[in-house]
Amino acid sequence: MPHQIELAPSWKRSLTISNPIIFAAGGYTTEATNIGALVTLPTTLHTRVGAPMPRVIEIPGGVLMRTGAANPGWTRVLREHRRAWEQSQMPIIVAFAAQGAREWVTLAAQIENVAGIGGIELHFNPALDAAEAIRAVRAATELPILAKLDLDNAREIAADCAAAGANALVIGRAPRGMKIVDGKTWYGRLYAPSVLPLALRAVAEIAGMKLDAPLVACGGVHSAEDARAFLAAGACAVEIDSAEWIEPGIAARIAAELESQTNEPR
Repeated sequence: MPHQIELAPSWKRSLTISNPIIFAAGGYTTEATNIGALVTLPTTLHTRVGAPMPRVIEIPGGVLMRTGAANPGWTRVLREHRRAWEQSQMPIIVAFAAQGAREWVTLAAQIENVAGIGGIELHFNPALDAAEAIRAVRAATELPILAKLDLDNAREIAADCAAAGANALVIGRAPRGMKIVDGKTWYGRLYAPSVLPLALRAVAEIAGMKLDAPLVACGGVHSAEDARAFLAAGACAVEIDSAEWIEPGIAARIAAELESQTNEPR
């Protein structure tokens, strides 16, 4: 029997996953059937064109990326994916883009009773008052809330986010970096295996705070060994993002390897 992991303990609506691997590589569906959950592309209430091109710049060992939260908007997303979500065997977690924070309450209320959706993931940056935003969204929905914190200030705000009503903390959003392109500064978030040590340290330190919220790790995971490192540091689950862009299907393979290890006779 699969090991059950609860991401919203003691909350009125549970968010239970059967594998610690969560697909968070963008999009709204996946063909994988053995992962714990899927986190959607960051979504806003209305359509967003997003950042100008280029949105991705290669750097040694990874990429810098800025999307400007480009997405088709909630109405279209729901129309195109509702049936798949209703039939999904895993929870769907809808990510809310930081650029749409003023609309989060309205969006949360619209998502509240959509079949298949198991939770909401709020994406924060240091410019947002995370605790205030969580309290506002909590008043609008009973869905479990996962707060995805920026690695730049995750340790500083983790306790306030848990106290404000976040059921779980995701540590964390990719760190921000800069590159000079044609003599001009270009800012983006860093996706690379080198992010793992930064995220691992943040997870371990926040786990040491013993907050009343499970931790989900994210950043630089490209193997089952990477995932196990996060679990050993205090996370109960791990999101996989950029590794899927390089090697499609890797999240399912990592999930299978972890499941196989769990089922090995002792």
